[in-house]
Amino acid sequence: MSESKQSLISVANAQRIVLDHVQLVAVESTDLMQALGLTLAEEISCDIDMPPFDKAMMDGFALRSADATAPGATLRVIDHVAAGSSADVPVEAGAAVRINTGAPVPSGADAVIRIEDTQWSDDGGSIALKVAASAGKNICDRADYLAAGTVVLSKGMRLGPSQIAVAAAAGASQVSVYKRPVFAVLATGNELVDIDQIPTGAQIRNSNTPMLAALLSDDGVDVVSLGIAPDDVAGLTKCIQYGLECDGLCISGGVSMGAYDFVPEVLTKCGVEVHFHKMAAKPGKPTLFGTTEKGTCVFGLPGNPISAMVGYWLLVRPAIAAMQGRTGEVPKMIEARLIGNQKQAGDRASYWPASIEADEGGRLTASALSWRGSGDPFGMGSANGWIVRPTGSPAATDGDVVQVIILERI
Repeated sequence: MSESKQSLISVANAQRIVLDHVQLVAVESTDLMQALGLTLAEEISCDIDMPPFDKAMMDGFALRSADATAPGATLRVIDHVAAGSSADVPVEAGAAVRINTGAPVPSGADAVIRIEDTQWSDDGGSIALKVAASAGKNICDRADYLAAGTVVLSKGMRLGPSQIAVAAAAGASQVSVYKRPVFAVLATGNELVDIDQIPTGAQIRNSNTPMLAALLSDDGVDVVSLGIAPDDVAGLTKCIQYGLECDGLCISGGVSMGAYDFVPEVLTKCGVEVHFHKMAAKPGKPTLFGTTEKGTCVFGLPGNPISAMVGYWLLVRPAIAAMQGRTGEVPKMIEARLIGNQKQAGDRASYWPASIEADEGGRLTASALSWRGSGDPFGMGSANGWIVRPTGSPAATDGDVVQVIILERI
């Protein structure tokens, strides 16, 4: 690996390099009910006018506005139209049709008066109007939402619950989407044991694999767990070769400068081109990114759990989005008022676990949480964001405006 690839690069440059090397995954057709979290590979147009008829917006009576120019008019009730049915007869002068919300407005009628704005006769055969009505009152015209053929969802949109509803209303029972990427997750280190074991001696539990698997799953990725690789070249090579068959590989640990940090060496021997190996982030400096000839993206994340999480949010998540046609999805930084103090940033941007909330005026505040460094996962337990201190930022005190990243999609 050349010296330039080992030099410290900014987070923005690291993100650019990652996005420049990401390849789109394949496209498939799937049932809409199975498409939650996937990304559209085509635009969706509505196949009908919406609504497909003039519909009542209220429970009430459909009538001619010419018969309702002033309160007190009396109209005979000639029919009842429920949602899903149509009137048997047109509305003529002096007549009204009882109608339910969502039902088609009968021919001849051009207004709907709410049921509470009428008074039934004793025999139920007529109504007296308490209010006047103008043409179009409480009616949604045909195609008022949109006309048939209108594009309602664009290519590259992620299908959340709202988008699923739109696609369903547009008649898209099958949708063309980018397939779920498949990522392998590998933890390295002789000190690691599975989470169901009690560590002894110098051992620690492997929290990185569950964390990365959870992050990947939340991003709509199919996860293959490769377990824990020992700190030896042969065992590590076997695991990495298997992981390189996937769309992506996340390795935690073994990427720093220690005597047993064999990951960069093994990746190179396995045909991975390493594009960078140091990122100006604190924590997260030893982060590595490379690709294979067939396009597998490899992320070498530091072994400390918070360093691995920072690397995931800054690099892996944007890469997953780009694999599915959603470009430019790097974490958004927004402003918040600092509660407490933050030290001056050095030559790396710093990311500190924080509680981000809205004050009584609706303005965001950010409070730094107690945290013992990148090896301490417990500081993230109650965090919903990071306070971000860009490279070279001066010290910040209580009330200063700082940049934050909220750890959820916004």
